[in-house]
Amino acid sequence: MKFTEAQLEAAIIELLGEQGYPYTSGSDLARQPEQVLIKDDLRTYLANRYAADEITTGEIDSIILQLETLPVGDLYESNKTFCKWLSDGFLLKRESGSKPGEVSKKDLYIQLIDYDQVNSEEVAVAQES
Repeated sequence: MKFTEAQLEAAIIELLGEQGYPYTSGSDLARQPEQVLIKDDLRTYLANRYAADEITTGEIDSIILQLETLPVGDLYESNKTFCKWLSDGFLLKRESGSKPGEVSKKDLYIQLIDYDQVNSEEVAVAQES
């Protein structure tokens, strides 16, 4: 059986809905149509998730920049990289200490979804508009 993109999206939305994930149409999200990241939500998640690790605003900005600047020349490779980061996480090189003699912080393993506590965070299924 051959799926169109719309049929595949509908099937995935239905499966995730059965798991309790709410659905939101992409056109209902407070963002520009060309924005693929909901930056405010991502910033809040990262700040809360990594507060104990003292993640900085600059480090959060660098994560968002890393996600936004995946190469568009090879869409397959970029999607593959993003899916790997989404499912497996990635290592963030921490900012250097800003004060003389201050030790640099240990690199931080970033998970874009807290799979251990999925029910405690705001997770929703959205479809592009």
